Amino acid sequence: MVLSVCEHRPQRLPEPLQARRHGAVGRSSPASANFDSNRAGIALTALALSRFQSQPRKKSARTASENEKDTRKVQKQWETEERQAEFWDHLFEGPEDAFRLAGEDPDILRQKRVMIMISDTGGGHRASAMALADALQELYPVHITIRDVWTESCPWPFSTVVKQYMWMAKHTWSWRMLWYSSKFPVSRWIMQKFANVLCKRVFMKAIQDDNPDLVISVHPGTQHIVIKALKKLARRQGSRSRTPFVTVVTDLGSAHPMWFHPEADRVFVPSDAVKSIALKCHVRESVIEEYGLPLRRAFWNAEPRTRQEVRQVLGIPEIKTVLVVGGGDGVGRLFQVAEAVGHQLETLDGGAQLVVICGKNEKVRKQLQAVSWPATVHTHILGFVKNMDEWMAAADVIVTKAGPGTIAEACTRNLPVMLSSYLPGQEQGNVGFVIEGGFGDFSSDPLVIARTVVGWLQDEKALQQMSNQAAAQGRPRATLKIAQAIGQKWLTTRTSTMLSMLEKLLKGGSGSSRLDSGPDASERLPEHVGQQLSEALRELKQAQQDCLHSEASLRDAKERVRKALAEAGQFRRSPQDLLSRSGV
Repeated sequence: MVLSVCEHRPQRLPEPLQARRHGAVGRSSPASANFDSNRAGIALTALALSRFQSQPRKKSARTASENEKDTRKVQKQWETEERQAEFWDHLFEGPEDAFRLAGEDPDILRQKRVMIMISDTGGGHRASAMALADALQELYPVHITIRDVWTESCPWPFSTVVKQYMWMAKHTWSWRMLWYSSKFPVSRWIMQKFANVLCKRVFMKAIQDDNPDLVISVHPGTQHIVIKALKKLARRQGSRSRTPFVTVVTDLGSAHPMWFHPEADRVFVPSDAVKSIALKCHVRESVIEEYGLPLRRAFWNAEPRTRQEVRQVLGIPEIKTVLVVGGGDGVGRLFQVAEAVGHQLETLDGGAQLVVICGKNEKVRKQLQAVSWPATVHTHILGFVKNMDEWMAAADVIVTKAGPGTIAEACTRNLPVMLSSYLPGQEQGNVGFVIEGGFGDFSSDPLVIARTVVGWLQDEKALQQMSNQAAAQGRPRATLKIAQAIGQKWLTTRTSTMLSMLEKLLKGGSGSSRLDSGPDASERLPEHVGQQLSEALRELKQAQQDCLHSEASLRDAKERVRKALAEAGQFRRSPQDLLSRSGV
């Protein structure tokens, strides 16, 4: 009986119950009352079941609506791509038609937006983010923002993570405790849950404000919470797919499990050791790519120079040179190590020089400047520098803490590496990377460090062998390769890598929206100028695609575009504005 009522889905109660509700039922026998009561109970049960069974229909209706919305979104994307293809066909065949099309449909030249998530716990993460930003903008017309949401917007205690890191870096026992305790799944789950409760909405707002087409993370603390925020935003917008998320791991030999989320769309790792950890953390092998560590522009976009040439530029003597680095934050036993190395260099025949870069540690810099150094040792005590690539190129040996960025940069400059300290857990694998790679050693004793370095400098053959081993581990093109892999997947459809330059070309300096705007025929772009510009842009497009192999061709192509833009600028209302914003 219940099934029969449910099948018909009654919209009103049975008559006896309706009559009783309106007070229309008078005297009735107990039997009839019980019968009516039973019927009412059955009817109410049937009504509840019918409403319960009707829920899937409502859900199906919502799903159909979402499907329709997704379909419209895909159709719009296809239409945009077709207009983009039409734009390029016109550009290379009839430039003025392309300019007209772009003026009518600005979406054709819309720049994609990339958001890079970091935390300034150490200088390496921001350096990696800036390196990726430089490489992406070198290859693709993208708008990039770098955000440390933890420090910028999150409540306490997450807003103080940078200060906490600095304290723990100086008191390594505390970092060891945090690192190893957070490797346990239960403790890691508690930490992530706590962070989600306090900060997930903050991350969602930051992502909404930036409205990125792609999110890149270069920090283990911006993995799980960011993916949760992206998924929540996608559900709010009624979309089945969230914004793509990419992880770029910046640890060479060991990586914390927090680096890896199984739902990441792509994970770039710098070594086989880190790849093994990613696989153990349930990251699909199909999304893992190994290219190396992202390095600053100066290490992959500089003109090759000899050590002697760099020393002349820096104005330092042509003698054996030891570079002692404390990292961007100047942490580690920098004073003791530098003092020991400086005094030990006195035993080296032919003289030597010591270069100490203290980073932001002004206290250590002043202490070292007050030291009485041996007369035969030239010393250069520096603070934070922006030309680290030149100082590395001028050195014979580097002494540093086991920061992954410094090690990778040293490899690109063929430098033997002497490690003086490391953060437990996080940087411990980097020590093995150097020793097993055959281009360095480790000791925490300043005197042992000094004697080891001097021994290297006295043995030219061993020093050259370590230099060759360092060069074998170096991957100077890693940054460009990562950027190209990201761009080919998410930053290009049928558009070209020089859209940003064309966008600036098409925007008028005095309000005109395209080159052929205005009633005066003299303002139109002459045919020969348009052809010249099209040819130059076509060459630039090809050169940018081949830039991993030939930087010279890229420079030549950019110079041709610069000249073509200059000639095209003569036919603009504001040619100076065009040239100043050409970006090439």
